[in-house]
Amino acid sequence: MDRLVLFDVDNTLLYSGGAGSLAMNRAFHEVFGIGDGFRDVEFTGRTDMAILREALARWAPLLDGSFPQALEQFKESYFRHLAITLHETTGRVMPGISDLLPVLEAREQVRLGLATGNFRQGAMMKLAHYGLEHFLKEGGFGEDAEDRAVVVELAIRRVAKGDPLPRGNRSVYVVGDTPLDIAAAKANGAWAVAVATGPRSPAELQEAGADLVFPDLSDTQSVVRALLG
Repeated sequence: MDRLVLFDVDNTLLYSGGAGSLAMNRAFHEVFGIGDGFRDVEFTGRTDMAILREALARWAPLLDGSFPQALEQFKESYFRHLAITLHETTGRVMPGISDLLPVLEAREQVRLGLATGNFRQGAMMKLAHYGLEHFLKEGGFGEDAEDRAVVVELAIRRVAKGDPLPRGNRSVYVVGDTPLDIAAAKANGAWAVAVATGPRSPAELQEAGADLVFPDLSDTQSVVRALLG
C-alpha cells in the first residue's frame, strides 16, 4: 500500500439536502424537549459530537444527566430520524465522485477510507442512500473525538490496519471541503486536498493551507494524477 486516501462526507462526497441537520433538530426536540436546539450552532466542518456538546452547553440548565448518556440517547433518536429525512430531502452525489471512487478502488496501491465528522452509523446511512457504501467502510468518525485531527489520526490507523506506509506526507491524503479538514490533515502530516463543493471558495481553501485545491472532483484523470503521481 503506497497511498491512503481519506474522504470527508458532507459537501465532499455528497450533499444530503439538509437531511442530517433536520434529523439532528428533530432528535434534540424528541430527547431533550427543546425545539431548534442547534440555533446559532456552527455545523460546517465540525464533528457531530462537538456540535451536540455545544448545543447541550447552551441548554445545560434545562438538562439532567451526563454527556455520555445524553450522547447515546441522542444518537439513537438521530439515526431513527435520519432514516426518514434522507427520503424527505433532495440531495446528490458530488460531481466526479461516482467516477473517481471506482478508479481509486481498482488501484492495488491505494486504500480508501473516511475522515468525517459524522457519527459512524449516520455516515454509513448517508453513503448507502446515495450508493457509495461499497467503497468506504472504515475510518474516523464523529463519536471518536470532538477534534477532527484526532478523527484523522484514528482513520489513518484503522484504514492502514497496521500495514506500513511510505515515509513522508505524500502517502496520506485527506480530502475535504473546509479549513478544519485542512488543519486536521496538516496536524497528522498528511497531504490536504481541498474541494470547493462546500461553503468555501478555492481562494479561501488555498489561504487555509491546502496543498491541492479543486473546484470539484469531476476531472478524474487530473485528480488521480494529483493523488497517485
